[in-house]
Amino acid sequence: MTKVLFETGTVWTTSSHIITAVVGSGVLSLAWAIAQLGWVIGPSVMIFFSLITWYTSSLLAECYRIGDPHYGKRNYTFMEAVHTILGKSFYTFMLRLCFQNQIGLLNYEAILFMTLFDILFRF
Repeated sequence: MTKVLFETGTVWTTSSHIITAVVGSGVLSLAWAIAQLGWVIGPSVMIFFSLITWYTSSLLAECYRIGDPHYGKRNYTFMEAVHTILGKSFYTFMLRLCFQNQIGLLNYEAILFMTLFDILFRF
């Protein structure tokens, strides 16, 4: 059975989702960081990173549908896009890389928890 999805999003809903995803603690510290860089380098860095963001988001949008832009195969996840575009060997490589990243984060959280536990019960 195939999934039938209806695209009901508009430019306004997409923009609002992007804004809510981007706005966070990073935006709150952005003014201070740019002030530390100065009047010339600060805006230059902002323009540079906005160009990088535009480029990567356009690459991500191109990877959503493969082939025909209207009826091509949809890639719902990052791993589906890797498998479709790069093939099975890169898929297994990226899968291992993602699992190693998660295991590294779990080790970091365990060490952090043990350190906090030690600090709390030392006194």
